[in-house]
Amino acid sequence: MIRWLAACCGLLMLATSASGTPPVWTATTSAALADDDLARHSQDPAYLDGLALTSLSFSENGFAWQLLRFDNLAKPDGPLWVVPHDDENAAFEAVIAALRLHGGRAIVVNSSGSLRRQSGSGRCGVRSGIVSACDPNRNFAADAPLFTAAFLDQIVPGQPIIALHTNGHGFSGDGKGGRGDITILDASAFGNGRIKPRVWGHFGNGSNTKLVDYDTLGLVAWLASNGTPDAKAVACRIALNQSGVHFWHERVVRSDGSLSNYLALYRPEIDYFNAEARADSDLSIAAEKHALMVDAYLKNC
Repeated sequence: MIRWLAACCGLLMLATSASGTPPVWTATTSAALADDDLARHSQDPAYLDGLALTSLSFSENGFAWQLLRFDNLAKPDGPLWVVPHDDENAAFEAVIAALRLHGGRAIVVNSSGSLRRQSGSGRCGVRSGIVSACDPNRNFAADAPLFTAAFLDQIVPGQPIIALHTNGHGFSGDGKGGRGDITILDASAFGNGRIKPRVWGHFGNGSNTKLVDYDTLGLVAWLASNGTPDAKAVACRIALNQSGVHFWHERVVRSDGSLSNYLALYRPEIDYFNAEARADSDLSIAAEKHALMVDAYLKNC
């Protein structure tokens, strides 16, 4: 049974689906799923050897979700790996490789058609209005207890959560088709011809040429009310910078519905790391960047 720890009021509540029945993880197979990531490996019968595959389907707040969970049977005590966006194919490739190497379990969102946002009509995460598409990484909220618990109930005590994202160029206006704000660069300075890190961002030392692009970075969230990032996060950042990883201390004032924000506000006892890699037409290139950042984090943090 999926449980939701209501961090705002300290109550343990049972989360149920719209039908009133708690959703259950169900054993399944690649062949039984309409999933583009698994379909890429349909000709490799050994692709999931050693991994247990289960799925969880439920509806909440006007959106129908399907999550896939992969468990390393030989090494169950490892991180909880998360890939929230189904269109970030390199992140999927990287998470399966990381799961095999480091153990634990992985949860990925399966949106029909490899969508970035789940279609529907309802409320998404911390947003108050009705929307027609919900970004999975904006749906971690007390008002989405089923979705939130589906991930957080899978944590192995004492293990971190590691999220993987694969994105395009960091911000619009960069002259390279940027579509978001995930970059280590300060957008305003870049627009004026200057290269500097964003606020609370730190460049890697350039020791690994595979990690030098500005849209590949690691991040850890911290609460603005604490004044500055804590000593543990700073030590982690310094070590990652020395490994060539760009690093951003993500300052959180209020939740934007992302997993990093939710954990910083309501579950600060859980270690969390987010690896962002620039997308490439060759999935292996972005996936290798993920692997390098994850290895550096697990070794140093």
